Amino acid sequence: MKRLSSLNQLLLTIQHIYINTFALFIKKETVTYHCPVNFLATQNTVVFNILDDGAVGDGIHDNTDSIRRTILRATDHQAPCTVLVPGGDFLTGSLQIPSNVTFYLAANATLRASDNASHYSCVPSMTSDTGPCDYPFLLVDHAHDVHLRGEGRIDAGANSPPGHLVREYRPASNMLIPTEWKLPNCSYYSCRPKLLVVRYSSSVELTNITIMNSPLWTVTIVESENILFDHVTIVGDRRWPNNDGIDLINSRHVTIRNSNITTGDDCIAIMSHGPSSMFNITVENMDLQSTSAGIKVSAYERNSTGDMYDMVFRNVRINDTNRGLCVAPRWGSGRIANLLFEQMSIETRFFGLDWWGTAEPIYITGLSANAERAWTGLMKNVTFRHIVARGEQGFLVRGNTSILQDIYFSNVSLTIARWSNVSEHPSLDYRPSQEPQTSQANVDGLFAMDTNGLYLENIEIEYSEPKQYYYGQCLNISNVTQLIKTNIQCRNANFLTSGQTNWKAIDKIVIVFFFVILALFIILL
Repeated sequence: MKRLSSLNQLLLTIQHIYINTFALFIKKETVTYHCPVNFLATQNTVVFNILDDGAVGDGIHDNTDSIRRTILRATDHQAPCTVLVPGGDFLTGSLQIPSNVTFYLAANATLRASDNASHYSCVPSMTSDTGPCDYPFLLVDHAHDVHLRGEGRIDAGANSPPGHLVREYRPASNMLIPTEWKLPNCSYYSCRPKLLVVRYSSSVELTNITIMNSPLWTVTIVESENILFDHVTIVGDRRWPNNDGIDLINSRHVTIRNSNITTGDDCIAIMSHGPSSMFNITVENMDLQSTSAGIKVSAYERNSTGDMYDMVFRNVRINDTNRGLCVAPRWGSGRIANLLFEQMSIETRFFGLDWWGTAEPIYITGLSANAERAWTGLMKNVTFRHIVARGEQGFLVRGNTSILQDIYFSNVSLTIARWSNVSEHPSLDYRPSQEPQTSQANVDGLFAMDTNGLYLENIEIEYSEPKQYYYGQCLNISNVTQLIKTNIQCRNANFLTSGQTNWKAIDKIVIVFFFVILALFIILL
């Protein structure tokens, strides 16, 4: 028994080193947020300076008309050109950026959003949760070849200065309740401006720019293609609901890279809200922090019939976040397929039930929102590999056998620990769902249910000391067909596993190989 125990310990140690070594290869690139000083001088472009149209950068003067005049001059130029926002604090109402324009914010430039509702106009919305109208601060509509860049920043003023646009503070959940604006044709709980909306456009780039303090979604990309985010910083108050970083809606050929996003709501949300397909989405070399989800893929509209496929998320660091990776359609009938999440580090903690999620590093569910809002689509071929995770909750995979299939975990390690100061312990959270919204349950390393095809390879799960009373099982698996497990290691769980054990050929090969090695080891001794 001592020899067997020593061999097991040796194998466990080797696997632990192998899996966690991948954390060293999650590349942390040095991100700089500036353009060369002589950027404009090196560009073969005509520059229109907003100062020439009377703009005043004192943070008080209303520059709406002045900046709109500058943009109109750029439009009339009818050739690629640049609108320059020089150093200063420029208060303005909503602006629309046309085709072939680079909107450049120089060093020490701030474009500050007005809080005067009359400065905003209705743009038809694609989402039922915001009502018929969106009210964007910046709009790119049916345009092409638009660039937002520079060393400056765009500030929409949510809780900046502290208390601005704040109606209430809830200390128990550390949540700010925003002021709802008096705007027509919008939902009460989402009646406030979005910072930037890009709709029905192509070849739009955001580079090197800082975008901050949005009252609602920060950047929304709707029915657009060939979109690039590169070296972008998005900052939102961690206590502010619905201030998502980037929302992609029915768009394709999108790259988000080398950027930093901190928000109260989802950092990156990829959503189907119509019949158009979404594909060729790449997210890489990112730093994300959220009181909601780091990355979310979902569908939540009656007409969410478009397919979502061929998406790659790699080299992402998610820290101090309520939910790490989330794939959770709730309404519609499209297909979600071929999603790859790889080379990631994830750290999650529980922020309390006022926020959706209970610190799940990986959360994949295919459930219906309610009887009237049903999800009848297919989710297939979702892969998580080379991931190092630490969280207060385990992984969760839940669906219906007919619509959730072929989920892969490979070379994944998870450490479960307790470090938040929230009084209640993490529970199962299916919101929004016709299932019980939340339910008390033990924290399992992997809870999987109602799935067709679950493949687990080189998985390490450890429960940290001190052991909590709600620690559950390493694997809690039920109603899963085609379950294949290879090299599962678990430490300090109350139980190793429950549910079905499906001995496939690969399991048998591993067992035979193990005993052959053991026999050779004994003979050599």
